[in-house]
Amino acid sequence: MKLWLTVGDAAEYAGVCRDTIYTACERREIRHVRIGGRRSIRLKREWIDEWYERGARAAVQPRVDEARA
Repeated sequence: MKLWLTVGDAAEYAGVCRDTIYTACERREIRHVRIGGRRSIRLKREWIDEWYERGARAAVQPRVDEARA
């Protein structure tokens, strides 16, 4: 098992497309490192799991304005 994943590997692991991983990195939603300056991105499985969990919790929690209604 690889310790560091490429964007393609991370997308496959998370079950999303590569663009989703790139967008999450760009928005700083998912922890990542850049190797060789800005040339390539590497991620760890636990960072992907944390990102996925934050997204799942956000989908379950009601929004403030919905809770007031």
